[in-house]
Amino acid sequence: MRLMSGKQIMPGWIWWVVSVGAAIAMVVASMFGSPAVSDVTFRISTLLMISVSWNLMAGAGLVSLGHSGFWGLGSYAAALCVNKLGFSFATSLIPATIIGALIGAGLAAITGRLRGIYFAICTLAMSEGLRVVAVMLPDVTGGSNGLYLDATKHPGAPMVTIVASLGAIIAVLISWLLSRSRYQFALRAMRDNEAASQMLGVEPLRYRIAIMALCGAMASFAGGINVWRGGYLDPGVAFELVTTINSQIAPILGGIYTLPGPAIGAVLTVALGEVTRLTLGNIVGASLLLYGGLLIVIVLVLPNGVYGALRGVRQLRRPSIFGAKQPRPEVVP
Repeated sequence: MRLMSGKQIMPGWIWWVVSVGAAIAMVVASMFGSPAVSDVTFRISTLLMISVSWNLMAGAGLVSLGHSGFWGLGSYAAALCVNKLGFSFATSLIPATIIGALIGAGLAAITGRLRGIYFAICTLAMSEGLRVVAVMLPDVTGGSNGLYLDATKHPGAPMVTIVASLGAIIAVLISWLLSRSRYQFALRAMRDNEAASQMLGVEPLRYRIAIMALCGAMASFAGGINVWRGGYLDPGVAFELVTTINSQIAPILGGIYTLPGPAIGAVLTVALGEVTRLTLGNIVGASLLLYGGLLIVIVLVLPNGVYGALRGVRQLRRPSIFGAKQPRPEVVP
């Protein structure tokens, strides 16, 4: 299996076994797991979708600070289509996905000449602007009072979790397909030097619009599923900054610019949150303090993420070209 960055640390067939096993475990946990297991599976699945989305954009040199905007937009699109137009659970996810793709493509076209921090600020402004719009349209969105999803349309928590698990599997599959295509080389060239990539025949704007449409659709789809889990939505919940932060934490912990990174990071992020909550949840603020401290330690110890550390260990254990470990050269004063 080729990765978005770097070499394999295990043979391809082992990756296939691990990937298929993890996919089957997610679906089985969604169908037959306890409510607690189902809740953890749902959170991992939705986090995995938005972290894959963020990682794909970052792989093209587009650092997003506004993924909560796509997430909230998908949530409102699904909720309004159900309450106003009578859509079902499945059909409500279609407009949620489409509107995320359209906003992503539009934002890419508008910010075509922006790079780095300037692009990141624009994504943050987009998210905050959508939150303000949701507050200023109480007749449509319920404003600050929020809105409740039509309970008669709810398919049940197990079905919502199953669809979330399938969505996470599809997101990883899309990322894998991109890593096997020529598309990844154009995105990597844009990330390294967009001006130089143009000299190689890459059209940055076209690729930027395509990748942001894909990532916006992915994040909005996750938001559209998430609203069915809680059944309530308001601007603060829909466009919460924590969503954007989590979408960044997972790839960074797992290994940014890599294929397994978002999956590893999503599991690790949810697991750390659960452990700190169960350990110090009875003390106000203590669990969050411990959680933040653990994240800092992990980032300092593993700057390339968990997957990057595993890859580094394998390279250290790899024998030299002469079949034996080479002695370290001495420094002559």
